[in-house]
Amino acid sequence: MIGHTLRRRQFLQGLCGASAVLLAQQVQAAPARLRSLAELAQQRSLLWGSAITTDMLAIPDLAALYRQQTSLLVPEWEMKWEVLQPSPDRFDFSRSDRLLAFAQSYQAQLRGHTLLWHQQLPQWLASLTAAETATALQRYITTVVGHYRGHLQSWDVINEPIAENGQGLRPNLWLRQLGPSYLEKSLRWARAVDPTVPLVINDFGLEPDSPLATRKRLQLLRLVQELRDRDAPLQAIGFQAHLVANPQAPPSFTGFAEFLADLSRFDLDFYITELDVNDQALPANNAERDREVAQTYQRFLSAVLPLPRLKLVTTWGLSDRFTWLNQFAPRADGLPQRPLPFDSVFQPTETYGNLITLLQSVSNGPNSSTSTQ
Repeated sequence: MIGHTLRRRQFLQGLCGASAVLLAQQVQAAPARLRSLAELAQQRSLLWGSAITTDMLAIPDLAALYRQQTSLLVPEWEMKWEVLQPSPDRFDFSRSDRLLAFAQSYQAQLRGHTLLWHQQLPQWLASLTAAETATALQRYITTVVGHYRGHLQSWDVINEPIAENGQGLRPNLWLRQLGPSYLEKSLRWARAVDPTVPLVINDFGLEPDSPLATRKRLQLLRLVQELRDRDAPLQAIGFQAHLVANPQAPPSFTGFAEFLADLSRFDLDFYITELDVNDQALPANNAERDREVAQTYQRFLSAVLPLPRLKLVTTWGLSDRFTWLNQFAPRADGLPQRPLPFDSVFQPTETYGNLITLLQSVSNGPNSSTSTQ
């Protein structure tokens, strides 16, 4: 399952906290002459970003790499409900505020991620009645969106609402307690507090050419149609794009590109929100793995970068050292995964080179004259 639970947060805190000083001593500074992914993306009105945690800010070379390569940040766990409202009577914005301040320090933007998810919920929610759940949800959305009003690039209001088998909505707490109207209500509550921030539905498993992805795409289309019929405020769809490299059956994305063209009729922007490539099926050799991972990025982004409604691309992390895949999708041989543009010592991978080439080719295309979001 795609997800970043409390165990993920504890893992990152321990890893970052214990090794920050050592890494600062061992790792070379971010190469000053590297081309910036963010600067190249900006030439075609595209924000380029990465997930980040507050613990990563303690590593100077990694923080410098974020400053160099990104124009957009997304909190990996600092804006989950269990973090922001650990008890019914207490909100804690300290960690997410630190990320906002870091983004603002180099004129980057911050995404809100995420208001409603079926994981990382505070325990006190489980004991509420349906009426109490509705009250708590409205208060939470109103308070959190109000705290960041005017300061965020967008809000993932609803994360992963589609059932994993593609058959209807996910049977989460909100659906059980409030019914399907929770989707529309949540969007309206967020819009009432911040009238300008783009509101987003974000989901995973929609990208590859596969029967499951096809079912999920059809279900998402139905959901968007229902929300549009009710004039619910929705400005963008986020696609997590946790891709899987497979040399025996390289992934293709023809159906996804066609799906986005179909989705365009709803006047929505498209966000790639959590991009990375799982290399579990690849051989141990680093060069072979890097080549397949880079080619998977290229296949996918070649299908979506030309689309004018694509507004941002965010990788789920910047350095292999802190990828969530090492905990949630470990390789059978015990080797660390290599899914991101920079390796475990913050040096560029083959993926980085492919991304630079792709963005250079796109930036010279027909969309390059439009203004930056």
